[in-house]
Amino acid sequence: MSKNAVKDVKRNTQDFARILIITLFTLIIIGCEALGPRKQPEPVEPEPQEEVQTIPQPTDSLTPSQRVRKALQQLEHGDYENAHNQLTWALQEKPTLQIATNLLQQMEADPIEYLGLKSFFYDVESGDSLSIISKKFLNDPLKFVILARYNKLDNPSKLAPGQRIRVPGVMPDRKKTKPKPKKSQPKPEAVSDPVSDEPQSMTESPEMATSSPEIIMQPQEVVPAETTDAQPEALQEAADEPTEPATAQAIADSAKGLRNDGGLDAAIYQLESESSNYPQSKEIQLLLASYYNEYADQQINQGNLNDARETLEKLIILDSSDEAAINKLILVEDKIEAQKLFQNAQDQQNAGKLEEAYQTYAQVLTYDPDNTAAKDAQLMTRDKLTDSYHRQAMQLFRKQELDEAIGYWNKIIELDPNHSLAPGYKARALEMKQQLQKIEPGS
Repeated sequence: MSKNAVKDVKRNTQDFARILIITLFTLIIIGCEALGPRKQPEPVEPEPQEEVQTIPQPTDSLTPSQRVRKALQQLEHGDYENAHNQLTWALQEKPTLQIATNLLQQMEADPIEYLGLKSFFYDVESGDSLSIISKKFLNDPLKFVILARYNKLDNPSKLAPGQRIRVPGVMPDRKKTKPKPKKSQPKPEAVSDPVSDEPQSMTESPEMATSSPEIIMQPQEVVPAETTDAQPEALQEAADEPTEPATAQAIADSAKGLRNDGGLDAAIYQLESESSNYPQSKEIQLLLASYYNEYADQQINQGNLNDARETLEKLIILDSSDEAAINKLILVEDKIEAQKLFQNAQDQQNAGKLEEAYQTYAQVLTYDPDNTAAKDAQLMTRDKLTDSYHRQAMQLFRKQELDEAIGYWNKIIELDPNHSLAPGYKARALEMKQQLQKIEPGS
């Protein structure tokens, strides 16, 4: 190729490159004009974060039951914030405290969703409290918390007779009172007819006797005058004589008599029936509280835990500062929860779910550490479970799958550190594993 030809090719290449650069710059300028000035992005406001409610640490050393008692007193006066703290601290120390959990749920739940929209009006009577009304209509005196929120009451303790509140549900049928029997009037005396000398009733005229010949007038027996005059007056005086109302002391003495005759439930019924008539009588309240406590103990010993819980709730209504009653109620609730878990564990065991059953029996013992039935059942489940683990471990050991076998023996030792076979077989498996590693260093 001649030099002139090479120069022409070089010149053409340079011209092409120059044109390409110019074109690219032109396109860039056009694009910038079309887009215009670039807008700065608007700052995005951060989404508001929910405030995390921090609960202060307690400055006292109360027991969980003491905190529940203090919370009940605060809830009765509408002090929800401090009551919430006390219940939270109680649950931190004892998470199985069911009464504290229930009260917190009532404080945090929506009252309409919790109790329902349907309701009726109730006029507060003398001697009523929100706990008594809750027991009467909601079957649980401790639901006074949610009932107070249902009615937007700032202070549940300030409940006045005649005050109208809303109660969820349907108004129960009121019992119809039987009408009092009318007093029988003394019969009028017989009067002798001057013509016939036969006695006639004062309400019957001679015309009536003659117009009805079929009716034969029977002569009435004449009563001596002194008896006839005295008897109606004595009856009338007895009817008009007012009966003295029973005093609180008489009611208490009668209840004590019933209790001494073995009728504890009858004594409680009498005191409950009369307590509203004597709301200021300390003697009736103290006696009723004592009988509630005795009856609750009887029901606990007989295994009637639901009846015991109901009686203890009544006792706490009478005196929310009774720490012994609150402790007993907590104990009863723990036993009730233990009964439910025990039944679940038995169902799991019958279904062959031994691992789940063992864990559930352990939960039973956290609620009721002295439950001998749960202890025995857990030991039986443990033995079945360790036998199953040992059989699986032996199968893996024979296949020289040593890590898996050792894992099962570790489970056995965790469940039963004194197992007769697992520690020895685990040691043999570890020794065999070391020997194999010497033969096969890379393994």
